[in-house]
Amino acid sequence: MVVMAVAVALTLASQYIAGPIYRGIAGFMPFDAQPSLSRFMIAVELGASVNDGASSAYILFALVDAAAVIAAAWTFALLWLWLFITVPTRLFAFLMRGGIVLLPFYVVVLDIVAKVAFFRLIGGLSGASYATTIECVAFVHRLKFALVDLRNYLTAALLLAGVLAVFLKHRRR
Repeated sequence: MVVMAVAVALTLASQYIAGPIYRGIAGFMPFDAQPSLSRFMIAVELGASVNDGASSAYILFALVDAAAVIAAAWTFALLWLWLFITVPTRLFAFLMRGGIVLLPFYVVVLDIVAKVAFFRLIGGLSGASYATTIECVAFVHRLKFALVDLRNYLTAALLLAGVLAVFLKHRRR
């Protein structure tokens, strides 16, 4: 519960404090807060953001948001482990052996890679490294949000499977 409370608090801080600070300086919400971000959108926003304070404002947002993503990963992993232990089923044992509890941490890795690339772009790149970084970060950003969706849907499915397993167990008695 403590990990979940920390995750919620950090998420709120990144979305309602650090994000708007960056938006006030750069003119756009931080790249990380835009799920449907494309290469074109990144280039347009970088071109429109001419304020020198954008780098330091992004660092503030990135630190708070990274802490929120890490806390969320721990929340999901611990929830899944608790569910797997509380309601032991063959499906849950199979998923546990397969390492499914690592999925939330893949989101953390992709998030950190995207943050580093966004920071490099905000700090100023040119030439081939600019184009390559935009290509890479657009892909990593989309992949991260695909894994976030998978994590969320999987959590709902696991909770439903757990409730169903408990219901069927009590019904047999």
